[in-house]
This record gives sequence, structure tokens and C-alpha cells, in this order.
Amino acid sequence: MGSQGATRRGFRVVEAAVFTVLVYAATIVLQVYQPVTGGYFNVGESMIYLAALISTPLIAGVAGGVGAALADLSTGYAIFAPGTLVIKFIEGYVAGVLVKKFKKYHGLLQVALAVALYTVAFLAVSVTLWSGGIYVGPWQWLEYTFTPPYVYVATAVWIAIAIALASLVLFILLKKYLTSGEIAALAAAGSLMVLGYFLYEYFVSNPLTGREPAGALFEVPVNIGQVVAGVSISVPLAAWLRRAGYAKS
Repeated sequence: MGSQGATRRGFRVVEAAVFTVLVYAATIVLQVYQPVTGGYFNVGESMIYLAALISTPLIAGVAGGVGAALADLSTGYAIFAPGTLVIKFIEGYVAGVLVKKFKKYHGLLQVALAVALYTVAFLAVSVTLWSGGIYVGPWQWLEYTFTPPYVYVATAVWIAIAIALASLVLFILLKKYLTSGEIAALAAAGSLMVLGYFLYEYFVSNPLTGREPAGALFEVPVNIGQVVAGVSISVPLAAWLRRAGYAKS
């Protein structure tokens, strides 16, 4: 038993390290700078939620907090790192706990919640990311050496993306990827992340950087978009890993 216990603990340590790296990579692979808060949109939630779906709450919390905070520190967003460490740990841990608690819940309410979450969130993000230029990529820490890439994206393009992604999610729902309360669990945990960053930006990061505290409101729909993107990626991926035998149901 002692040997098995040590082996299991060693496996968990390795698993935590792997998910931490995955969260870090997913967070830095796409960063869309938000000038009103100095933050950025990313898809790091996808790997936090994947850990919550197929691993333990503690691993999801550690990977989320440490991986995302390291991403902030290494890409020029260090002011967010302390908040990120706490907020994403809570998000990952709560997601893992709720996934297990909601596992037995099925039915129309879950599907209605998923449809409402996706459509409202995508349309909100589309409107918030108004037509104009945005900085794309983890370039902010190099801003004193060269000008970051500047891309013009029309509002109509964001709306088209929103409709396409919402349609994709509805297709996933109809294909019965959602066989439990996973969407509700991840959405609830994601709401804590959205609230956490609003409070951190309002009371800490915006005042420290000379921005208007009320600007934190403009990043709320963007952070909701992160939740939506994270669920869109993690739920089908977890389902595939389970069917392939790489994760338990």
C-alpha cells in the first residue's frame, strides 16, 4: 500500500506539472490586448477546465493559478500575476469540485443554460470588441523595442465569428457531447473568475496603472468570452480523451 500510495502521489505531481505547462502554453499562444484595463483575452481557461474535467480539483487549481500567473510574469503583464494566482486557483478548484457534484444532473435546464451562455456571451464579446485596431500576441513586454502587430478587425467580422462559434456549440450539443452537468459546473466556476478580475482591476490594477477603475466593466464580457472559449475547447476534448481511453468517465 505504501508503494502504491507513493506511486499515486508521484503521478499526481507529474500530472500537475503537465497541466501547469498546458495552461501556460494556452495562455500565451493567443493574447489580445485590452487597453481599458491593460489585460488580455486568452484561451488558458480551456486547459484549466480540461484539468477539472479529467483530473482532480487540486490539480486544476494549482495548474490554473501557477500556469496563468507564470504567463502574466513572462509576457509583460506582471501586475496581474498576484491576482491571477489566486483567481485562477479558485476557478480551477471550484470547477473540479462542481464537475463531480453536478455529474448526475441531466436535462433541458442544462441545455438551455448552455445555449444562453454561448449565444449571449459571444454576441457580447462581438459588440465589446468594437471595430478598430487591436494588438495581437504576447508582444507588450517588447513595446519599447518595436511596434507590436496592429490588426484592424471590423465589428461585422466579430459578429460573424460569434454566430459561427455559437452554431458550432449548438452542433456539439446536438451531438450529445454534454451528458452531465459539466457546462453548468464550468460556467459557475468561470463566473468567479469574471467577478475576481473585475474586482482586482477595479481596486488594484487600474488605479495602479492610472486607468479609470470603471474601465474594469469593459473587460467583463471579454472574460465571459474566455469562459465560453474554454468550455468550447475543453468539453469536446475531454469527451474525446474519455472515448479514446486516456481519461476516466
